[in-house]
Amino acid sequence: MRCVGCTAEGAANWRESPIPTPLSKVLILAREPLVAALLGMLLELEKSEPAFARPDESPDEAVRRVRPFLVLILDGSLDDARSDVFHARLKGTPVVLFATPSTESAVRVVANERRLPWFTMPVERETLGRIVREALASKVTRSGHDRRHPSAHRAADGTLIFRDRDGSEWQVYDRRGRDRRSQPGTSADYRAFVNDVGEEWWYQLAAGDAEEETPAALERQLAAAVKHDS
Repeated sequence: MRCVGCTAEGAANWRESPIPTPLSKVLILAREPLVAALLGMLLELEKSEPAFARPDESPDEAVRRVRPFLVLILDGSLDDARSDVFHARLKGTPVVLFATPSTESAVRVVANERRLPWFTMPVERETLGRIVREALASKVTRSGHDRRHPSAHRAADGTLIFRDRDGSEWQVYDRRGRDRRSQPGTSADYRAFVNDVGEEWWYQLAAGDAEEETPAALERQLAAAVKHDS
């Protein structure tokens, strides 16, 4: 499948950064040209240099032409997002998938299978910048045989998503104590961490814990959580 990175009068004539630097280049491969242009605008505000596929250019062709680039932002609905060959040709370049509300469920599955960060459009500039920086950090830590940094974001439906150091993704829900099923201490509220295979881990919330949604806080809470067997 071909992807379009720009329109004839819009992103095709996207202005270059005043001082182009390959180390700041982010390649955007999107099905919809307006989505690609919007992402490019947000990335430029974050001091990155967006690059796009040409009209009728395949993702694989765009990757070969644009190299070197720092991070690939890939439409998760494209066939290449599922292609082992395509990912192998990236040679370790960090990949971030994105979804639209209509493709979120399918892209979530692909991201979980490949342990890739992802986000849903529309996305705020600060969120996109943070995701790109975390993707770059993961490349650096992988080259040093380290693990990636944990991260957290909100899905389009408001669900809190936590990605741990191993790249596993957890959906996070705060529940009232009365919702607990035949568990000791049912008066306490708890935070449930649910992974992509349906495992559920419970962390008993103390005062103020429910307001903590930073990656560091979620990592600490998950480490102290107890697996729930339904």
